[in-house]
Amino acid sequence: MPSYLLPTSNGVDWSCEQPPSYDVPNSRQILRICVNLKYLIDKVVPILYDEKLIMCDHSRILNLHVITLAKEACGGKKDDPKSLHKYQSVVIFSLLKVCSWNWELAASELHNAELYYLRASAAQQLCKLIIEQDETRDAQFLFIQMLCQRYVINENDEDSVAQNALELAMDMHCTTVIGSSGYQRCLKWLWRGWIVQNKYDSKSYVICDSVSSSKFTSHFHPDRLKTPMYQNIITIIFSFVFLVLYTIVVNGKDSQEVQGIDFLEGVFYFFMLGSIFDEISKCYHVGWSYLGFWNSFNDTMYFIISTSMILRVISVSPIQTRYPAEYWDKISYRILSCAAPMVWTRLLLYLESSRFVGALLVVLKHMMQESIVFFFLLLLIVLGFMQGFIGLDSSDGNREITWPTISNLLRTVLGAGSFDMFDDFAPPFASILYYSYSFVVSVILLNILIALYSTAYDKVIDNSVDEYMALMAQKTLRYIRAPDDDVYVPPLNLVEVCLSPFLHFMPRKMAKRVSTFVLTILYFPMLFVVAVKEVREAKRVCYNRMKKQEDDANESDVAWDLTDGYVDDADGWIPRGNTSGIAATQKKNKRTLKLQKEAELSDPDFRVKPDWFKSVKCSVQPVDNGFRSGIGWESYDLYREITKQREESDKQTEMIQTLTKMVKDLSIRLDSQEK
Repeated sequence: MPSYLLPTSNGVDWSCEQPPSYDVPNSRQILRICVNLKYLIDKVVPILYDEKLIMCDHSRILNLHVITLAKEACGGKKDDPKSLHKYQSVVIFSLLKVCSWNWELAASELHNAELYYLRASAAQQLCKLIIEQDETRDAQFLFIQMLCQRYVINENDEDSVAQNALELAMDMHCTTVIGSSGYQRCLKWLWRGWIVQNKYDSKSYVICDSVSSSKFTSHFHPDRLKTPMYQNIITIIFSFVFLVLYTIVVNGKDSQEVQGIDFLEGVFYFFMLGSIFDEISKCYHVGWSYLGFWNSFNDTMYFIISTSMILRVISVSPIQTRYPAEYWDKISYRILSCAAPMVWTRLLLYLESSRFVGALLVVLKHMMQESIVFFFLLLLIVLGFMQGFIGLDSSDGNREITWPTISNLLRTVLGAGSFDMFDDFAPPFASILYYSYSFVVSVILLNILIALYSTAYDKVIDNSVDEYMALMAQKTLRYIRAPDDDVYVPPLNLVEVCLSPFLHFMPRKMAKRVSTFVLTILYFPMLFVVAVKEVREAKRVCYNRMKKQEDDANESDVAWDLTDGYVDDADGWIPRGNTSGIAATQKKNKRTLKLQKEAELSDPDFRVKPDWFKSVKCSVQPVDNGFRSGIGWESYDLYREITKQREESDKQTEMIQTLTKMVKDLSIRLDSQEK
């Protein structure tokens, strides 16, 4: 395309569908890499700088030379790409470990806490710069080896649990790393199922080999259900079904007598058991890192419904208890009714893909975490005043209004306390004590709670974009972090539990075929929709690879790039041919470029002179040069002049050395001729 037209998109070659295999450093080698990187960061950030000088994208402190040193700190043979890849693949993981070490130092050495926090921020920013640099050089190596590969580090003579950089950054809540373009792009590939778990090793990841396939059968397979996006859709559908079943069950009691468990109530309990089993399974495989605020929310709801379910089973069973069956039946429905707010609120967890709902959930999460401080203070104060009132009540040898007093203290927290009951109770001590309690709770503690909520809100809103990306990272990894060869979305995971004893005694290949057949039957409608969708996407991927661009290029059509975008409509819902969309896209681009060229050449005086582009380059601040050298723009002219003089001096020195050598050789020849 002529240079005077608008720029076109460009990218890297993704012709290789399977990543090359690399060796993984052992735990002791990773420890040495972490120590080297900590030494580098300690020297680069020896004192307190302004954080903006470090966290900007073209920092003079974390410049290109520091990035190079960070990679060299990993070791490896310089002229051997395989050796370099082996050790440099762990650089992101190691920098995150260095960040965690600095956080630990900040917690233990408070006098230098600000410096350690700054070094931790520098480690995160260095991660971001390396990720964004390698994204343009070798994105496939970045995604598979640097971010998705799990590594083990030896700390205090103990090997840690295998973890990759994606999971570690999310667990540490490193929003700087999570917000980098390469990290988010890797998550996007995982979300779409373009990066999948290795079928030979469920703990490692590979590029999906069917991304560019236009065959319907390549995408109509239960393995595609491992894709987080499809799991999320199925989970949302089942959540609405769960809500409908809950509404029917909780409002279906129309008799004082004990009714048997009907079909819909049984299905509701089936959903419940499947969700509980899924939570236990993921917690077992992932560990404590899986537990979070919203997991606790779900688990509380499951506990309430499970309690109701147990009492309901007791009411219809022949078991003889102290109370009649009608009593347990009534208590069961009352407990089940208390779970209604949580059942409806739970739907928000599956709508967090929306940025507004996601930010709202993050704010609520931080507010609830900040409430822990308030409730801790409240508990101590309530216990103190409660003991005082109990002492006043028992001072005459009798305890008469202990429980009414305790109830009144708890109601005061909600603003419903009463002063009347203390008028005739141990005057004037009880009144003085209660007035003091009301002042502390209503004036001091409640204002502290408001201040904590305000702080949490400001903290999230000021960093809402990074917090939302962190939330989406957690959502994506939640579906794939627990390795599973066959994905049965709850409550259908109970089907897998029932099949497991039979599959265990079958040959491995036969067991896989049976499981695949069962999954195909269970998810047939979803698999058909997925296959149609992915076949259409495969056409665009083929077009991108033909143009030597990234697989996720040309997904949108922007005004400033005349050759981006893809004509999806030409393929139809079911593509009619292998080249229909590609031909339509090339035809569209050719026509667009022709019209643009004709419009620009219609007036000979319209074209901008080539000198204008040179003037623009000379007019802008030398940010890239300062990033490479570490020198600010205000000193760069002097630096450039010194560099030129140094280069000229080196050339003159080289010429003198060359002439000296020639004179010596000539004198040696003359001496030999004279002899």
